[in-house]
Amino acid sequence: MDTVYQSQINYQTSKQEDLAEQFFLIEELGIPYLKVDEELHIQKWNHAFLEATKIQEADLTYTLDQLAEREPFFAFCLDLLEETIQTKKRQEDDYEDEEANYRIRVAPYVAEESLYIILEDRSLQKQFEHLLTFHHQMEAVSHIAAGVAHELRNPLSVIKGFLQLAKLTNEFEKYYDTILSELNRMNGIIEDFLSVSRKKIDRKRQSPVQIMESLIEIIKAECLLHDVELNIELTETTRLVHVNESMVKQVMLNLLRNSIEAYGEANKNRTLWIGTKMENDHYVVYVKDNGKGMPESVLKQIGKPFFTTKESGTGIGIPLCKKIIEDHGGSFKIESTYNVGTTVTVTLPLH
Repeated sequence: MDTVYQSQINYQTSKQEDLAEQFFLIEELGIPYLKVDEELHIQKWNHAFLEATKIQEADLTYTLDQLAEREPFFAFCLDLLEETIQTKKRQEDDYEDEEANYRIRVAPYVAEESLYIILEDRSLQKQFEHLLTFHHQMEAVSHIAAGVAHELRNPLSVIKGFLQLAKLTNEFEKYYDTILSELNRMNGIIEDFLSVSRKKIDRKRQSPVQIMESLIEIIKAECLLHDVELNIELTETTRLVHVNESMVKQVMLNLLRNSIEAYGEANKNRTLWIGTKMENDHYVVYVKDNGKGMPESVLKQIGKPFFTTKESGTGIGIPLCKKIIEDHGGSFKIESTYNVGTTVTVTLPLH
């Protein structure tokens, strides 16, 4: 019995020594940290913490709960601290605002009856991801520009014809409503196109049906340009999704582009199906084509970064789309049969 008890003491002592060594390394390596006691009084910090959080040293004379009343960042840390005190286990979570992105870890140090708040600054990683997303977004926009220009020619031709008739007959009022209707249609097409190209990073609660409807004219134009028959079936819902609109549109347009590129020269009966449905509190969008499809060997590789079957492809399109949807709490799935076609299913949680 004494031997077992002594072993437990040795284990606990060894564990505390390991923790002490870890916290020593944190200080030596300049990792941003803040040390507080269990009464939430701030005991210690390093310069890296001040630089990362843009907090003045004088502010750290307050207790953490006082700072939490003034700063959302400290309110977030306070929640993690309280959970750590209650469970006696390390807690971690991601904090993000307009200027910063941190992985925050709160670790208890029983030997000193204190807790460490340790920061991992992910701001540069997030900025790189936004830059990559925006770059791919611009690629999608440039690709569909020709289709949009083609679609704008139709109302322009109608307007030109009716203006010539109005001049000949001197009956402008007779054609006024038709001309105005075509101008509004053009304006709608341009607005939908611009909504895809805007660099937005915010998320809002909005109707998934409206997002899909705003893409219809652009999708129609692209399909018309490439001789693709389009079938659209949207299911109505009053429920909302919490999304970054331009990013979701980017995903849909990327899937459209992939489907159109999947049709071989010999494929004459080109058909694209786009549909939506509600399933288990999720809004489900599927994009199905009857293109060349993919063999099993390619399908297994298709979601990996930088893997591509296109001569000028980068291999970041599908992984980026998958990441965007998963960051929104959804799922991204590809099913394909060689010489039959491909179906991509995207789900987003409904609120």
